[in-house]
Amino acid sequence: MTTAPSTGWPDSRPDARVSSEVRLAEERLALTDRIIGLEEQVHELQSASRLSPTETMVVEAKLAGMQSSLTWRAGRVVTLPVRVIRVIKRRVLG
Repeated sequence: MTTAPSTGWPDSRPDARVSSEVRLAEERLALTDRIIGLEEQVHELQSASRLSPTETMVVEAKLAGMQSSLTWRAGRVVTLPVRVIRVIKRRVLG
């Protein structure tokens, strides 16, 4: 989409002007093209983030292993006061 709309056709006649209908049609086409491009980008990002069932099981197993580690549990205990304060703050302040 252009930043500054042109007021005349690119020919040598100084009195040549673009009608408002033509300008609106060009803007509509530019917006439609942008929407199609953004929809394609969303589709690509969604398909890239999907894991196969095997990959999902592996990731879930790694997460479960990490959460059962001593380091994870110690970190949860250490950060418990901060998490409790955050929950109370959200409930009181809305």
